[in-house]
Amino acid sequence: MKKSVEKTIITLSFMAIVLGGGYWSNAYRFTDELIASVMGEVQTERNIKKGTHTDYDENAIENTELRAKDMDGNLIPTYAETSADFLEHLPFKRRMVDINGVLAKSLNMRDLYRKNGGNVLKNGYVVGIYPYTSTDYEIQQITEFRSYLDKKGIQLLYVNEPTKYINDQVIIEDLGRVSYINDNTDRFLERLKDNGISYIDLRDDIVEKEMDSFDLFYRTDHHWTAYAGKMAAESIADALNKNFGYNIDLSIYDDDKFVYKEFKNAWLGEQGKKFGESFVGLDDFELILPEYDTLFHITKGEDVIEGCFADVLVDQECYLPENNEDVYSASSWHYSYMGQTGINGTKIENRLNVEGKRVLVLGDSYEQVTIPYLSLGISEIQCLVLRNYAGSVREYIENHEIDTVVIAYASFMIGAHDNETSANYAMFDFN
Repeated sequence: MKKSVEKTIITLSFMAIVLGGGYWSNAYRFTDELIASVMGEVQTERNIKKGTHTDYDENAIENTELRAKDMDGNLIPTYAETSADFLEHLPFKRRMVDINGVLAKSLNMRDLYRKNGGNVLKNGYVVGIYPYTSTDYEIQQITEFRSYLDKKGIQLLYVNEPTKYINDQVIIEDLGRVSYINDNTDRFLERLKDNGISYIDLRDDIVEKEMDSFDLFYRTDHHWTAYAGKMAAESIADALNKNFGYNIDLSIYDDDKFVYKEFKNAWLGEQGKKFGESFVGLDDFELILPEYDTLFHITKGEDVIEGCFADVLVDQECYLPENNEDVYSASSWHYSYMGQTGINGTKIENRLNVEGKRVLVLGDSYEQVTIPYLSLGISEIQCLVLRNYAGSVREYIENHEIDTVVIAYASFMIGAHDNETSANYAMFDFN
């Protein structure tokens, strides 16, 4: 009974804050505009169906000839645009996110944002839940790509990057729901094996070292830690040595050859910004820098920088207190690695490595922290992120000297082709 009363008080208090804040800030004036936008969306859809388009797709929505207009002939803004304006004018908006977090946490609403942000496990980690998917498309694309590379005399290695949990049973036991992320991965890797495509599964390293996979990830962000990136780089280097004729000194990855700097309760990840700091708290961060001499030459377009690992492969301004006064608007600490250039289209030359091997990494955002460490042992690394690359991978290869292609993808990239609205839809398009 007492708990029920507390929930009611919290709910009413939150509603009072929202309504009072909306009135105080004049955000309520957007009410008419919000209604008009909704009606405009309905009219736009009617116009589309009457016109040349049969589906309510993005191209049709952007067609100004089909967009609904008001009585003065002006285009009616979309609901998304109007609601964004409304939210922007709410006072103490971020405080309200935290109030919402307190409310959700008190009600144990750990799947509040399951469709847009994730689910909170009992251990405090925000995780995704993934449906079953066929792997036919991915296998077709990668086998055709391998055939193309074979004709060019270029080697191919696939690297499976894990998610926070490497056993789908974790989700069943914690949330009573079913996730297929590891099942999808197992079937995909088995088919790579059947097709003779070399791969390494970084989940195996976690099991062999008897590690908890959660320790390699942030609680409030879907990315893995800098230490996980270093560990992955060593595993990739080891595979290149064993099966691809490389001669990388693996001792450069020994833990005692790095300096570690810890930041406690330092930042809020992408997933955590949706749940609120009050719900999931802040994440720790560990900066890991090689203690030995390094020298890199980095090129991205016409921009060129040169210097040691700490200066050119990590943007340490990200960690300054003045840049983190508001954890909701602060930059992602994960992207402090390669923060000066990003990884898409970047070429990293290790001036102290004379082996001369050239690697093209087709990766995702995990590579922000993987590539810097991998570059410690390789003469030249180039990287493309296909979801953000407008050109042809094969044309890129034609115009660059490449010895080995490494495809390094998080497990949730498998199956992204099923959803055209997914940011990762194009990740397996190797044409």
